[in-house]
Amino acid sequence: MASAKNKNGQGCVYQRKDGYWVAQVSLGKDDNGKPKYARKTFKREEDALHWRDKALVEQRQGVFTVPSTVTFGEWLDIWLTRYVRPHVRPKTWESYEYIARFHLKPMLGNVKVQALQTAQLQQLLNQRHQSGLSSRTVELIQITARASLKQAIHEGLVSRNAAEHLRKPKKVAKEIRVMTVEEMRKLLTVADDDRLGTAFHLLLGTGMRVGELLALTWADVDLEQAVIRVNKAAILVKNADHDTDATANKTCVITQPPKTKHGHRSIPITDDLVRYLRRWLIFQRRERMITGADYQDKGLVITTMFGHQVSQRYLARKLQQLLSKADVPVTNLHALRHTYATRLLESEIHPKVVQELLGHGSIGITLNTYSHVLPDLKKQAIGKLEGMLNTRARWQGQLG
Repeated sequence: MASAKNKNGQGCVYQRKDGYWVAQVSLGKDDNGKPKYARKTFKREEDALHWRDKALVEQRQGVFTVPSTVTFGEWLDIWLTRYVRPHVRPKTWESYEYIARFHLKPMLGNVKVQALQTAQLQQLLNQRHQSGLSSRTVELIQITARASLKQAIHEGLVSRNAAEHLRKPKKVAKEIRVMTVEEMRKLLTVADDDRLGTAFHLLLGTGMRVGELLALTWADVDLEQAVIRVNKAAILVKNADHDTDATANKTCVITQPPKTKHGHRSIPITDDLVRYLRRWLIFQRRERMITGADYQDKGLVITTMFGHQVSQRYLARKLQQLLSKADVPVTNLHALRHTYATRLLESEIHPKVVQELLGHGSIGITLNTYSHVLPDLKKQAIGKLEGMLNTRARWQGQLG
């Protein structure tokens, strides 16, 4: 066995009996006082020498990482289990897990995490974008990869983040469907004949998110002060019990507080909506009396006839039925929130107020989301200057 050992602190390179070359650098001592080493095997001596020299430089710079056979897919599993799931909301974990399982692992899961290159991740983003995947999902792929590799740096598994300088595909702004005033009236007229009509009056009259509406209780509604307090939302998540019990439902609904302080808010409501809610409360009480012991009173505003929480999927189907009956173009539940915000901006309500009513984290989100309203608002603003600048300069008299 040929060998080329160097002085202490300089590492060594030696050849094994099978002909392969081993590069070795010292890592100090372990907890028991025994020497620790980092080793890597190469077919050629020059490659082993190069790695040893590079490792020694990185050690001095404090960026050296111990060679590892952990793949990117294995690291993603560790990261999701150890660093994500215990510390984030269930829906956030589902999002990370979905991106890892369907996008990162299939293409890059077998690549050793220390060998992962920025070019490989960029190619993945480009392919996903070209396949028609939404720009938001492509962005989530980058976010997931970057977050997982950032933690890998803290673990000493890698020395750099291969996802740090990726170029995101240009976002394509989605066209927001906003109902006209006439369409609003048509929908609500038809909804008045439906038991769940109250849901659509509230969505168009408050701009609440659907999850916030479905979690709304009468304790959150102050009919005397004409205000609704938003402090929670119903979220559909994977049912953890399904992993151990195949008979359990795959999903379940949980109620959780808003993600940010901006989500906690009070929304004033119109006198018309107050009167509507008073009538609905009386109807709901009568329904409870008729149903008797089968009624489960959870204090919810929007319920089934037995007091159960209404699912978002069922409410979405109901909306489509009512739109068809009202002869209004197809749209989705979230469009009712957009419609509420647009009506406010068209009424010259300050965007800051609209931001607070919607629970947006910043006014920038509001302005970017509803930029389609701004051109008309600009014209209205300029129109108010009419007459303020109406003077006559001396040179105008020379024109006759």
